[in-house]
Amino acid sequence: MRTVDSSMGLLSLPHMATKSMLRKALLFPYQVFVILFFFPLTYFWGVVSYVASFFDANGNLAHRCLTQWARTSLALAGLRVHIEGQERLNPKNTYIFMPNHASFLDTLLAFAYIPCDFRDIIKEEVFSIPFLGLVLKRSGQIPMDRKNPWKALKSLRRAADLLKEGISVVVFPEGTRTPNGEIQEFKTALFILPIRSRIPVVPVLIEGTFQALKRGSILLNPVPLKLTFCDPIPVDSFGVRDRRIYAEKIRQALSISYGTLMKSCLEFPTNGVGLSPTLLPLGEAC
Repeated sequence: MRTVDSSMGLLSLPHMATKSMLRKALLFPYQVFVILFFFPLTYFWGVVSYVASFFDANGNLAHRCLTQWARTSLALAGLRVHIEGQERLNPKNTYIFMPNHASFLDTLLAFAYIPCDFRDIIKEEVFSIPFLGLVLKRSGQIPMDRKNPWKALKSLRRAADLLKEGISVVVFPEGTRTPNGEIQEFKTALFILPIRSRIPVVPVLIEGTFQALKRGSILLNPVPLKLTFCDPIPVDSFGVRDRRIYAEKIRQALSISYGTLMKSCLEFPTNGVGLSPTLLPLGEAC
C-alpha cells in the first residue's frame, strides 16, 4: 500500500511542476501591468502631494495625498486587504504604531489603512531617491540614519515633538525587512520614543506581504493581505534603562499573534494542496 502511495506521489510531481509553470505564465502579464502602471501612478501622486505641501505647512494635506497614493496602488494591484482590530483604537488618542516588516507593501498598507494622522519614520537612504525623497520630506515624514546614533536620536526627538502635537508615529521596530518571513529582533533604541513620551505602542500584525512581494523581487503575487491592530500597550513604569524589556513585551505581542497564525496554517486541512497561510480563515489574531 505504501509503495502504491509513493508511486502516486512521484507521478504527481511532474503534474505539480507543470501547474506551477502554468500559473507563473498566467501571472506574468498581470505582474508586468502592475509594474508599468505603478511608477506613473507614484509620480502622479508625488506631484500632487508636493504641490499640496505648499498649501499646508504642517504636511497634513500632503500626507493625505500619500494615503490616496497607497490606496490607489493597492487597488490597482487588485490586492484584497482585510482589516481587524480598529475598534481597539480611540480616534482621539495618539499612538506609536509598530508593525512587523516583511515587504515594501507594508509601507503601502501603513499609509493606506492606519486610521490616524501620523508620520512615518523611514530609513534615511529613501530620502536620497530623486523626487521621492523631496515628497517625503515635504509631507513631514521623518528620516532615520541607522548608522549614526546621534542623528537617530535627533530623529526620535523630532518624532516626540510630533507626538506632543497629537500626531501619531509609525515605525518598523525590526529596522529592515525580514529575509525569511519570521519576526526579527527589535531595535531597542527606538523604544526610547514611547518611554520618554509616555505614549502607548500599538503592535500591528501584517500578514501576506512576504508571500505577495518578497525582498529583492519586483514581481507581485496576488494573495490576500491582512492588517490586525493589537491592543495598545502602555509604557507603565518602564524607564529608558528598561527599553529592552518593553521592546520584548511588544515583540511578544506580535510573536504570539504570528504563532497563532502559523498554528492555524498547520492545523488547517489542505487535502494535499499547498495553500498559502494568507488564504486561511483566521480568528482574532491579537
